Amino acid sequence: MLRLLRYMKKYWYIAILAPLFMIIEVGMDMVLTMYMQQMVDYGISIGSMENVIKYGLIMIGVLILGVAGGMLSNVFTNLSCYKFGNDLRKTVFSKIMELSLNQSDKFKTGSLVTRITNDITQIQNMIATCLRGLIRAGSFFVLGIIFTLSISLRFGIVLAIVLPIEIILMLIFMRFVFPVFKQIQERLDKVNGVVLENVTGSRVVKAFSKEEYEYNRFYNVNNDYTDKLLFVSKVTAFISPLLNLIVYVGQIIIYYLGGTAIIDAFKKDIAPELMVGQITQAVTYISMICSSLIFLGMTFTVIARAYASASRINEVLDAKVEILDGELTISDVKDSDRGTIVFDHVSFGYPLAETNVLNDLSFKINKGETIAIVGSTGCGKSSLVNLIVRFYDTTDGAIMVSGHNVKEYKKEELHKMVAICLQKAELFAGTIEENILFGNMNATKEQVKWAARIAQAEEFILSKDLGYDEPVAEKGTSLSGGQKQRLSIARAILRNPDILIFDDSTSALDLVTEAKLYNEMKNELRSVTKIVVAQRIATARNADKILVLDNGEIESFGTHEELMEKSLVYKDIYSSQLKREVE
Repeated sequence: MLRLLRYMKKYWYIAILAPLFMIIEVGMDMVLTMYMQQMVDYGISIGSMENVIKYGLIMIGVLILGVAGGMLSNVFTNLSCYKFGNDLRKTVFSKIMELSLNQSDKFKTGSLVTRITNDITQIQNMIATCLRGLIRAGSFFVLGIIFTLSISLRFGIVLAIVLPIEIILMLIFMRFVFPVFKQIQERLDKVNGVVLENVTGSRVVKAFSKEEYEYNRFYNVNNDYTDKLLFVSKVTAFISPLLNLIVYVGQIIIYYLGGTAIIDAFKKDIAPELMVGQITQAVTYISMICSSLIFLGMTFTVIARAYASASRINEVLDAKVEILDGELTISDVKDSDRGTIVFDHVSFGYPLAETNVLNDLSFKINKGETIAIVGSTGCGKSSLVNLIVRFYDTTDGAIMVSGHNVKEYKKEELHKMVAICLQKAELFAGTIEENILFGNMNATKEQVKWAARIAQAEEFILSKDLGYDEPVAEKGTSLSGGQKQRLSIARAILRNPDILIFDDSTSALDLVTEAKLYNEMKNELRSVTKIVVAQRIATARNADKILVLDNGEIESFGTHEELMEKSLVYKDIYSSQLKREVE
């Protein structure tokens, strides 16, 4: 927790002002109670309208000062808390962006969303509670005791009876409630996870008529989350009336002690030790003391919940960066080496997997070549290209891009040289042009059109009412699969990379459109090295060379003609696809 609170350091001057003005508000409340007593005893009780007006006007002035103090305390509390939350949220988001794909999968998307939103909000609430509520409650508690005893020491009996009972009840409350808060946040993770899965996968859910199944899944995790919240509410509902009951008992005792003192004085025909206004004043102070104690307990509850949230945020911040940045930039690369790729005895296995996905791969790709990668499902094609862009790091061996190990590059510099189109075309809410510009924000309108033309996207873009300004729905749901793939390809081309990777990213295109795409790339991107993960032999056969993977190993590497002669795996794939086409 203390580690996260360092983000408050730059706002210390604002944070200090909040409790200072809160002390002013509390002080005015105490003074207001004192003048209320004087109005009762020296105005109303003796029928002096002059004193009633006098003390009334003073009370209005005190009230205005108290309200001003409270308002300013609120302003400075909110300023410091929201700025703190803003900074912390940016830091956590930046850290999430640094996580490897493996780490993101481990945390889970729903959990990361909860941590960067709800968990940080819990810490903000704690800071606000401490800056205002803790100071307010603490001041009322201390000053209330002092002012109560200053009226009459006999009221110390009430404090000696009431306060221990309230403290014991609050400790019982915290004992039951505190351990539940981390469980509540974990249950909220599951709720967010199910919601995210169903929002992003709504088409699959509808296609398989699984709405009821998914509703039941959400029903269960939401009920589990609600049950934990209800447990806290039930304990609170049980404790709160008891605490209030004790407050009322304390007030009754004060009325009894004060009333007895006044009645005894009247019977003895002497001036009473206490006056009616003082008794009312003592009752108010006792209420303040008990209420502050209750609020202190609630404050500790907020702190406990924030502590649980802080531990979850620290889990993200403490996650060791698996994909470390190097120091090399594009300027360190020789022009003669740009666009070359060398795999030197590369092996790779996913974390926690028992066996490697890729084993001892060694091959070289020259600048400007087009290389197709084929093989059966699960043979490691996507894993291979993911290593080039460092979505993962090799287990053994080295990958050289443009003459240097990929681990030596700054990740941003590596991704300027290597652009990848993924299997699933990811688009963002915005316009068509904005989605293409994601590849190069500094590109001109003409460059955007050039990339769209090569990607065979221009025709369908111009058919839209607004053309390049046509809105794209979140996740690209307003476009077909082929349209999304073409925009994804245009985005990668606009990056103007040395190496362009297609990870089965033309699967939704018909053969004619795909052929036009590769023909345009051959003419327009002659110097760009192209790697194509292909399921169709028709896509692979026109490549300069074809890499055949089998169970994570290189079975063959050569031209279509060479592979037809020496590769049993390639001939088997070719024959099976040719047979399907004939049928």
